[in-house]
Amino acid sequence: MKESKLRLRSAGLLSVAAGFMLFLYAPLEIYFNNKYEFWFDFYDLIPLCLLMFAVFTGVSFLLAFIVSKINTRLYHGFLTVYLIAFLCTYIQGNFMIGNLPHLDGSTVDWAQYSGLRIGSVALWVAVTVLVILTVKKLSLTKVADAAGAVSGLISLVLLVTLVTLGFTKQGLEHKFSMINTTYGELEMSTDQNLVLLVLDTVDGDIMSQVIEHHPEYKETLSDFTYYNNTMSAYPFTAYSVPYLFSGEWYEDQEEFIEYAKRVYREAPFFDDLEARGYRMGMYEEEAYRLEESMLRFENMIDTTPTISSIAQFMKLEIKLVGFKYMPFDLKRFCLTIPAEFNSLEKTDDISDYELFSSDNQAFYTYLKKTPVTLTDDKCFRFIHLVGAHSPWHQDAQMNEIENGTYEQSIEASMTIVATYLQKLKDSGVYDNTAIMILSDHGYNIEDDDSSEKRQHPILFVKGVGEHYDELQISSAPISQSDYLEAYTRLLDGKQGDAIFDYKEGDARERRFLFYDYDEPTHFYEYMQTGYAGDVDTMYFTGVEITP
Repeated sequence: MKESKLRLRSAGLLSVAAGFMLFLYAPLEIYFNNKYEFWFDFYDLIPLCLLMFAVFTGVSFLLAFIVSKINTRLYHGFLTVYLIAFLCTYIQGNFMIGNLPHLDGSTVDWAQYSGLRIGSVALWVAVTVLVILTVKKLSLTKVADAAGAVSGLISLVLLVTLVTLGFTKQGLEHKFSMINTTYGELEMSTDQNLVLLVLDTVDGDIMSQVIEHHPEYKETLSDFTYYNNTMSAYPFTAYSVPYLFSGEWYEDQEEFIEYAKRVYREAPFFDDLEARGYRMGMYEEEAYRLEESMLRFENMIDTTPTISSIAQFMKLEIKLVGFKYMPFDLKRFCLTIPAEFNSLEKTDDISDYELFSSDNQAFYTYLKKTPVTLTDDKCFRFIHLVGAHSPWHQDAQMNEIENGTYEQSIEASMTIVATYLQKLKDSGVYDNTAIMILSDHGYNIEDDDSSEKRQHPILFVKGVGEHYDELQISSAPISQSDYLEAYTRLLDGKQGDAIFDYKEGDARERRFLFYDYDEPTHFYEYMQTGYAGDVDTMYFTGVEITP
């Protein structure tokens, strides 16, 4: 009996260690490091992690127990193989994740990651050979007996790391319960409106080409001025959107989430809108769960969400963990994005509201079925859509397709724009509405994974009562740093071609803070001396901002 208990101790320790690593440490570490990408908080997640941990550990130990009853040597071999898998999974998930594809919905070309496949295979081969050599030197029995101690030591290291992360990332705090609805999205003023319609990742160079191939777009936008020489502030969405409201550069001077909270709470632009009597709607998925001050936007509703499907939730968690920890050739079956959890957010007390989604198709469907309603109050609407961000699943007619192109997504975006503008015209509020159609940053069509060549966003502007026979085009050197003054001038009744001080032909340097997606707090300062889309006229100033 004593020998049997000692024999099963390693199996128990190894089962607990593997269960802890995969179903407690891994999901909680992912949550702590990406807390604001998920709608749920630690207290929603931990019961399900404990459940998965208990089930996995129990099944694992039961299997080991059954094997131990069959044959002692087979049991030792089982534990040795288990140890190899545990070590490889630990190394794979903690030290071989730097160059993995981004989980942002982009289509992954796995052929470009052959180096990761080679590294994964090499890892498993090397660990297997090392363990086999250890078995030959010591014995199968001694290695099997040591498996529990080795896995236990690794678990202790992971536990310390997890506790540290939980406190430093404030992972144990309750999130403010709020949802982002479509309330007021199509309610417009008979007095005056300001609309900022953001089409994510639409590049200025590609848009100019698309417009040339689609003369009908010039007709759709005939009352607008197209500023085709506009520079963004950042290459990605996270920092770009708060900058649009604040004009304040984020340079890692504080936690980004604190910066974002402060922007939505204190930005003079919002204060000015409220002082002018504007009702504000913030249709922006990444902003809505920051803090109570977000209730200043009328579409934000204070509520308490729950998980609608425990089974589906756990499936998504397992896929997230698998993407980090599984061998390379199994990762493709684990592709998911944090936004997939949004569909599992259940809110029983908001039957009168519909959740806002930035998805192109969702907005287009909502647009077609929902009439524009009128109010005497002035209205501000910020609407952020997926636009041309990958994956590309719509054609120009907004039909769902499997393998679309970047250009087709721009065409789909223009179909949405045309439908939206026509709704405003049909309701009689188009003329008293100032509109900016913009993107947060550009796109590198040559390399979807590259952070470069993303400095050239689109910008179309129409002021109140502004009309032309055809689309106006200006090559004035505009920067997103000019937008705040432009908003004010639009509110004051300026026309879209008169909201910037810079004119076509002016010489100017425009700042661009470049960073790589995988290193979001390591900035490189560039200055653009020429045309926004020309990387050859940009120069690195030598200024690097690091954590």
